[in-house]
Amino acid sequence: MNPTEQIQELEIRIAYLENTVDELNQQLSSVTQEFSLAKQAMRLMHNRLEQMHANGLKNDSFTDDTPPPHY
Repeated sequence: MNPTEQIQELEIRIAYLENTVDELNQQLSSVTQEFSLAKQAMRLMHNRLEQMHANGLKNDSFTDDTPPPHY
């Protein structure tokens, strides 16, 4: 392989690597956004549970002996 072919081969490899890095960055950005949304939802649920506890409601209040409407 002559030097010109070696340079072309390296340029091709670099192009593939740049493409791979771009794809990984997009995936990381997407996962980071999903994680942020999940974290926000968890924070909201935590706050809601704290409010319920402060209002004197117990976790047992979620269980109800009445059957669902479709029965």
